[in-house]
Parts: sequence; C-alpha cells; structure tokens
Amino acid sequence: MANTLKTSIGQHSDKGRKPANQDFHGVATPPEPQRTSKGIAIAIADGISSSAVSHIASEAAVTSFLDDYYCTSDAWSVKTSAERVLVAANAWLYAQTRQSQGRYDRDRGYVCTLSAMVIKSTTAHIFHVGDTRIYRLEGNALEQLTSDHRVWVSPEQSYLGRALGVDS
Repeated sequence: MANTLKTSIGQHSDKGRKPANQDFHGVATPPEPQRTSKGIAIAIADGISSSAVSHIASEAAVTSFLDDYYCTSDAWSVKTSAERVLVAANAWLYAQTRQSQGRYDRDRGYVCTLSAMVIKSTTAHIFHVGDTRIYRLEGNALEQLTSDHRVWVSPEQSYLGRALGVDS
C-alpha cells in the first residue's frame, strides 16, 4: 500500500492593528486520485490597507488559486500550473484596477499579497509575493520560509515592493 499524505490544517486570521481585516485564506484537499496527481493547495492573501477594494482582491486571489490550480493539466509540473494560475489572477486584478476609480493610484486598486503552498508527495512548493509569510513549525521551532517583498525608505518607513494586481 502506498503512503498517503496525511495533513492537519488549522486557519486563523486577525486584523491586528488595522481597522478592517482584508485577509482571505483557504485550503483545497481533493479526494484521490486528484490528491496524488495535484497535491493539497493552501493559500493566504492580504489586501493592502490603503484600498477599499483590496479585500476583494485577496478573496479573488485565494479562490482563483485554489480553484484554477486543479483545472490545469496533470502533465504540467506544480510550478508551471501555479505560475499560469497566478499570472492569470494578477492580470485579472490589474484589469479590475484599470477599470476602477483607483486606476491612477496603485494604493487604491485591487492589490494584495499572496502566499501559497502546494504539498505534493514529499515536496512543499511555495509561491509568494508580498509580505504575507509562510512558516514551518517543527517541534518547538518556527522557521520563516518566505522573505518579505518590502522596500525600506528609512528604519521607520517602508512600502510593498511586490504584490498581485500592481503590474500587468
């Protein structure tokens, strides 16, 4: 009998110091045989706080990643599948901004960070843009697996250097 991937997944989000929570997260654990062929997908996104519509961006980014990833060809690698899905999600978010009142101000558009992981077989594939982090917990040790895409202007001031929906 082949080893079956077993997972235990918990999710929680908190607005922190922000006035509103613009996070969205989800997980897809398909039944066999798709679990073996495509793996388990997990994603979290955070809308930028300066935009009134970025909660829509974070929800769209996560749901499109989780739904569309499983529609890609089984012949494609995890990397190819995820990259194609993320390129499409980015293009859609960018188009929404270009058609909105925020088209001349990136801080008002359909913009969000995204961190996603596909666990297939014995490998965790990570896809990341922005400053939403992925950590690995092993025993009592917490290890940060992603690097923040932030540009520091001064020790007190920074801005997001990369995000979904900013560029086409």
